[in-house]
Amino acid sequence: MGLFNWSAPLLKRYGDRWDDEGVGQVGGWLAPFVERSGSLLDLGGGTGGLAVRLADTYDWCVTILDTTPEMLAYVPEHGSVESLVGDAGAMPFDEDRFDGVVVSDAFHHFRDQPAAVDEMRRVVRPGGGVVIMEYDRTQIAIKLIALAERLAREPGAFFTTDELCAFMSEHGVDGECTRLGGASYVFVGTVR
Repeated sequence: MGLFNWSAPLLKRYGDRWDDEGVGQVGGWLAPFVERSGSLLDLGGGTGGLAVRLADTYDWCVTILDTTPEMLAYVPEHGSVESLVGDAGAMPFDEDRFDGVVVSDAFHHFRDQPAAVDEMRRVVRPGGGVVIMEYDRTQIAIKLIALAERLAREPGAFFTTDELCAFMSEHGVDGECTRLGGASYVFVGTVR
C-alpha cells in the first residue's frame, strides 16, 4: 500500500490549505487561459480541495485525475467537479480536451515526468495554460522531504526553478518560474 492510500483520511482532514487568497492566486494564474465555464484538469488533485474551490469561484468545469482511489473517495459531490482514477503519463482524455491544467505539489510524485508533460501538452489545447506549484530541491527541508519520500517508495523528483523551466520548454510548454516564498515556486506556461 502506497503513501497516499493510507494517508488519504489525514490529508482530507488536515491537508486543505486553500483559503480565499490562495485560490485567488491560482485562479489568477489560470484565468488568462480558462474562461468562464471553461475546462480545467487538476492533475494529482487528491481529495479535491483546490478543484472544488476553483469550480465555485470561477465557474469552471474541473476534472481531477489522480492515481489513488482512496484520495478520490474524499472528493465531495459537486456538479462541476468530476474525478477519475488515472496516471499522469497515460491520461484517458482526447486531445485538446482542456483549456488548462493545474498541478499542486504533486509533480515530484509523477513516476514518469517526461510522459506526464507530454500528456499535459496533448490534452491541453494549443495556447492553453499549465500551472505547476512545486518546491525547489536545493532547499534543505526539501532535501529531507525527498529522502523521506524515497524511503516511502515515492519518486521525490524535485527540480530547481531553472531546471523545471528548461524541462517544460523541452517538452513543448513555454513559461516562467516565480518564487512564492520559502522553498515553493510556481511555473506558469503556455502549450505550444
